[in-house]
Amino acid sequence: MNSTDRNSSVVAAVLIGLGVLFLAFNNIPGLDIGRTWPIIFFLIAGGFYLPAIVWPDQRKGLAALFIPGSIMLTLGLIFFYNTLTDDWASWAYAWTLIPGGVGLGLSLAARFGEWGQGTLWTGVWMMIGSVLVFGFFGTLFGGTILRSAGPILMIVGGVLLLLRSLARPAQHA
Repeated sequence: MNSTDRNSSVVAAVLIGLGVLFLAFNNIPGLDIGRTWPIIFFLIAGGFYLPAIVWPDQRKGLAALFIPGSIMLTLGLIFFYNTLTDDWASWAYAWTLIPGGVGLGLSLAARFGEWGQGTLWTGVWMMIGSVLVFGFFGTLFGGTILRSAGPILMIVGGVLLLLRSLARPAQHA
């Protein structure tokens, strides 16, 4: 399949998917776009991820698309949580997960675009740091779910840091 046909196929798949989604919203009783609108962010994320998947021979050049795709995925998850729980006040600190989305994108880009271990680990630590900050604020200000999940996230983060420090060989001055 040549590049033009592949491009047309991708656009066609997106249009068909959106059409099916909106047809379902408009015709299935009980399916409310007011509760499921964050799916749009997942579709946008998929649109960024898709080129690197559809064109594996160009993956190195397309790997940077994982970064905005991961940001959209993170926003979709945040807004999906907000709409399901009506915990819109969590947005005051849920935005701290966005740098974690950048970290996820960097990690994916490093892995699939062969950007090197330094970039991969930078992305991993951005994700961990972002989740820890979110967990801290969730513990202080969150609703029932986040007040329970926040301390668990902090404990897991502390264990990861401890394991990292124990795994490093001692360096002498």
